[in-house]
Amino acid sequence: MPDDPQLPQPGALYEGAACGLLLTELDGSIVQANQTFCQWLGYPASELAGKRFPGLLSVGARMFHQTHWLPLMRLQGSVSEVKMDFRHRDGHKVPMVVNARMHEAASGRSYHALAAFMATDRDRYERELIRARAEAEELLQQRTALQEEARDRGLFAEQMIGIVSHDLRNPLTAIRVGAEMLGLDETDPKRLRLANRINQSVDRALNLIADLLDFTLTRSGRPLAISRRRTRLHEVIAGGIDELRLSFPSLAIVHKRRGSGMVDGDRQRLLQVLGNLVANAERYGDRTRTVTVTSSIADGMASLTVHNHGPSINAAVLPTLFMAMTRGSHAHDAGGGVGLGLYIVSEIAKEHGGKAIVASDPQAGTSIGIEFPVRAPVSTTPSRNSAQNDRS
Repeated sequence: MPDDPQLPQPGALYEGAACGLLLTELDGSIVQANQTFCQWLGYPASELAGKRFPGLLSVGARMFHQTHWLPLMRLQGSVSEVKMDFRHRDGHKVPMVVNARMHEAASGRSYHALAAFMATDRDRYERELIRARAEAEELLQQRTALQEEARDRGLFAEQMIGIVSHDLRNPLTAIRVGAEMLGLDETDPKRLRLANRINQSVDRALNLIADLLDFTLTRSGRPLAISRRRTRLHEVIAGGIDELRLSFPSLAIVHKRRGSGMVDGDRQRLLQVLGNLVANAERYGDRTRTVTVTSSIADGMASLTVHNHGPSINAAVLPTLFMAMTRGSHAHDAGGGVGLGLYIVSEIAKEHGGKAIVASDPQAGTSIGIEFPVRAPVSTTPSRNSAQNDRS
């Protein structure tokens, strides 16, 4: 680099450096300090000369200097990025970051050469970080508390649903038995229709209770109780349709059978699927047209589907159709359920090793059902039976 007479001389660079520069004896006595360091601490250079470096530090920094700084300088000959509080001449603290290393002069005498940088901005930044961290931890604690409270409330609500639903079955069953007994010797057509309506309403209430109990079970992290046994699928579905015709006397239901053979399935659960799907078709479909139930056995897979005519399901609803508390309702419908029927259908399909299926088209209508392997894996036969007695 060519000489430039306008450039500051080395002495000026030392005095006006952007950092404080000091040279001390090994015992900490200050030999010299540049103008920058003197200005930061409010001392004239002549007054700093001869002072001991530890005497410029706060009490805490002085202890650190004695217990850590000096041993490190002796062992490795340098100290890097140490934050220390200096004492200004008027008494207030001046935070600095200090680097030091052992320096040997031409005479062979050793000194400590120090470079100090003002840490006011860094100190403010660290305080802001500490404050932000404290606020974040407080917010996290609040969020955790709210989550725990919400979880406790949800668990309590689910437990209450399970308890109330279970206890409601007994009076509903008594109502049903009473209505059937009243209808045995009754000849008045109006009273017979009334008794039938009572039974239909009780059946719907019992089905809803069954769904609520199953929902509570799955929400608590436990699987549905499934007992897969060799079952004649077509005969089970045919018998279930005969019962549903009594529950939905105004609904035309036909049964189509495809294939033959037996399947590994839970008879009661398959009837539950059938009941939920037919109730769904009656609720959302065209009640003036036939509902078609198809049971099929082919290529190692069994399926049960219910088809109805009427408005199709919106494509945006299909991905969430089998989620709990979700309904694929239509704008004109005002009598939808609570959104558990198809969720339970899906869970039963999963416990059979299969899945729920749906297809909906404005012209062809809507088909919803399940498909599952004809044969259950050996490891799941027999399956869980713990809740089977509650359902029978």
